[in-house]
Amino acid sequence: MALDSEQKRVLKAGLPASLGAVLGTIVGMLAQGKLDSWKEALIGIGVGLLFALLFCVFYVLGSKIPKKNDDSAKE
Repeated sequence: MALDSEQKRVLKAGLPASLGAVLGTIVGMLAQGKLDSWKEALIGIGVGLLFALLFCVFYVLGSKIPKKNDDSAKE
């Protein structure tokens, strides 16, 4: 599937923002002492990255602008 300009714009904006939010949340939780071990932090990072990638895929698919179908106008 080829990406149009709107989908590329959404991907360029969404991917770094969501990855930064995941890493920032984990670092913040470590700084506050809410995580007991690095194992919990790595699990949190992994789950957060999966959700971030999933949301980026949904945003890219949802930003697809349908093309006008000229065949329907003839009927």
